[in-house]
Amino acid sequence: MRYVPTRIEWRLMLLLSVAAAVAGCSRGFRPQDFATPEALFKASLQEFERKKWDNAQLGFERLTNDLSSRDPLLAPAYFYLALTHERKHEYLLAAQAFERVTDGFPDDTLAATAMLGSGRSYQNIWRRPSLDPEQGQKAVSVLRALLSSYPDAKETEDAKVRIATLEEWFAEKDYQTGVHYVRVRRAIDPAIIYFKDVVTTYPSTKAARLSWLRLHELYTKIRWKEDAAETCTAMWKAYPGDPEVRTACGAQPADTTAAPGPAAVPAARDTLALAPLSARMPVVYARPAPVGRG
Repeated sequence: MRYVPTRIEWRLMLLLSVAAAVAGCSRGFRPQDFATPEALFKASLQEFERKKWDNAQLGFERLTNDLSSRDPLLAPAYFYLALTHERKHEYLLAAQAFERVTDGFPDDTLAATAMLGSGRSYQNIWRRPSLDPEQGQKAVSVLRALLSSYPDAKETEDAKVRIATLEEWFAEKDYQTGVHYVRVRRAIDPAIIYFKDVVTTYPSTKAARLSWLRLHELYTKIRWKEDAAETCTAMWKAYPGDPEVRTACGAQPADTTAAPGPAAVPAARDTLALAPLSARMPVVYARPAPVGRG
């Protein structure tokens, strides 16, 4: 008589088959199975190109832990580990791995690209201007360090574009903070400080024009006529023909020909101190002795 498994036995066999399949899949890529670092690096790179990020991460992490500091594979292993984290949207881990390249191998051919990757990763963490700008500030510091450390690298063009974008966000954040002080807290002095910080630190941003208009509005409201007149002089030079400037200040006089600059900002009458973002210096990277790639 033929034996027919019970329902419970069928379920047990099904679970065992699934477990076996999972175990088989887990053995598909195991870093310990490769005899040499070169073989593991090649296999990990293949996993990366196949977009199998978890496998690639396992391989490159194993390499970064096992290779000596003078091994020529260490810099590219950190670099691809950083790219793997970036593909997985693990931006802080990506930035840290990129920095292992720039800190440990500043003369490597991957150094400039890694520094750009670090700045890009920090930039990706700061998702919108209303959030804490700490990661955006780190991004700008790294990108400016790239411009100073590798001025001839092709990555500088991308870095400049990213810095301009970040400065737009910084300016937008300061501008919105000033607006908040006016609309919500009814506090004019701190609002003036934030608007002035925008026009002096980020004069080429979109928020700078709005900040000038806000400054003129506030100075007019509190009857600081001299300061209001100075804002008009600055706006006539910076935004000739702008309809909102014309509405606020009237037609531009014929004798206003000097270019605007920091001196055009109205005199300080502020009660709240604020350190400008321009005072924040770029990160200075440690530069150990060059490491050969031979």
